[in-house]
Amino acid sequence: MLSMWLQLLKKTITLLALVEPFGLIPLFLQATGGLTTVLQRQYARLLGITVAVALLGAGLFGVQLLELLGLSLGGMRVGGGIIVLILAIAMVLGQEKAVKQTAAEASAAADRQGRGIVPLGIPLLAGPGALSYMMANSPLSQPSDLVLIVVPGLAIGIITWATFHYAAKMQSWLTPDKLNVIERLAGFLLAGLAVDMIAIGLKELFPPLAG
Repeated sequence: MLSMWLQLLKKTITLLALVEPFGLIPLFLQATGGLTTVLQRQYARLLGITVAVALLGAGLFGVQLLELLGLSLGGMRVGGGIIVLILAIAMVLGQEKAVKQTAAEASAAADRQGRGIVPLGIPLLAGPGALSYMMANSPLSQPSDLVLIVVPGLAIGIITWATFHYAAKMQSWLTPDKLNVIERLAGFLLAGLAVDMIAIGLKELFPPLAG
């Protein structure tokens, strides 16, 4: 039981670092500028649902998709680990935005085009790093594995909704300096997890390495 709780905590923290809704508060406020509080909160709810559905979809159906495409879980873990490692290095160096979003996506998210699911929901929140992590770490080998998929996915969706629901109040507290510290700490965490993903994937691809 304790092991499951630790796995849930680890997976939720990792996904939170990958989705990182706090860093997108300024874009959210730009995109919803001029809207009433009610409409802002409706959009916050839409983003929370989008993130939850995307993560749950990747976790529940990712392995089946890989099998359909003839891809191995080990290969996905290596590929996903490399993506997460690149993002982690960018976060530690303060270059996350250059890796996570293009100029066009940032521009679209900052104006009225950004009031939909794309690009703020996908791919800026639920991006390649988060989706590949869910796909590579959500094998359904026993019933209890379902909890390790559903709970973290829903938790991140709720955290995303709450973050943007109270975005205006949080912006005054989450100064650029604090966001930089959070980003770098999350980057260190992700770097270690990415190396673990790659190592596990390589052992699955090349069994002799496991010995």
